[in-house]
Amino acid sequence: MAFFSVVLLALFTGFRWETGTDWFTYKELFDTLELNWTFLLDVYAFDLGYVILNAFVKLFTDNYTLFLLIDSFIALGIVFWFLKKYSPNPNISLFVFYNAFFVAQFMGSNRRIISLGAGLFVFYFVHEKRYKKYAIWQTVAFLFHRTSIMLMFTWFVPRKRFSIKQILIILLVCLLIGIPQIPFKLVGVLGEALSAFSSNPFVEKMLFYSENNENVISENTNPVILMTLSVIKRGIFISFYLYVIKKNKGVLDALSDYFLNIYIVGFGLYLLFNGSPIFQMISTYFTFIEIALIGRFWNYTNIRTKFIFLGVLLLYGFFQLLSSLSAYPELYIPYKLYAN
Repeated sequence: MAFFSVVLLALFTGFRWETGTDWFTYKELFDTLELNWTFLLDVYAFDLGYVILNAFVKLFTDNYTLFLLIDSFIALGIVFWFLKKYSPNPNISLFVFYNAFFVAQFMGSNRRIISLGAGLFVFYFVHEKRYKKYAIWQTVAFLFHRTSIMLMFTWFVPRKRFSIKQILIILLVCLLIGIPQIPFKLVGVLGEALSAFSSNPFVEKMLFYSENNENVISENTNPVILMTLSVIKRGIFISFYLYVIKKNKGVLDALSDYFLNIYIVGFGLYLLFNGSPIFQMISTYFTFIEIALIGRFWNYTNIRTKFIFLGVLLLYGFFQLLSSLSAYPELYIPYKLYAN
């Protein structure tokens, strides 16, 4: 069932036409890419791994839909591979993935979706202290999106599960710092300071997003409402995780404990960058572990708890999907199928 679902999702995003975010930007890159010795220098604004993937596909075909299919199957294949290995309940994991991440992240960000999947393996190999495999997956993530450099901070996340008190303190402190938008303002100051010495793409991005934050956010999106709904949603999930921990007398496997810590760190980052949905997106690298986390914690619950929380998941899925579509409804509705 999980395999069948992943294939359908890959086809759904692979056969889309003028649907999803950044459609024209990515298509223009594919159409205008010239296969010569300087093509990597000519498209420095895009990440190296993504450009090479474009070039490889273009060696055989100029059909953009075929490229989208390859890109989609790679990205979703990585996610499925991870869930098959580390989520005992991959269908629940995919349900959360579909509602929380598929529309908002995977239907458009052709580069970042591969980085997100690679990040899942980064977490696992950091936990296992397998340095060579960590380096491979960290490199893959970075080659497809520079912002995945944030994954290096995973090494500082403790393996021992945060206590309830620690979780509350971490989230409360992040919220209090985030409300006056201190981290967001610091990024702008740092970007201006660094711009005097360097025109590095990292610095350019910092300046662009700090100076044009309001212009790159959809007019259909209210940041306050969006953040409130996100806090409520994640609060419900964290309450479920803590309930499962309590019912199991605090005894879980080490990997589940570590994944929970990663999720808490991601939620904390989201709260820190209040006021800047663009920078809040960085936290997705960490909160993406939610799709495996829910599958692992699901394994520790009894039938009664499963049925109760399943009802919550169905309601959550419906409203989460509406929230994802409401940001840029004109980019998703109607869904256009490849017709060339």
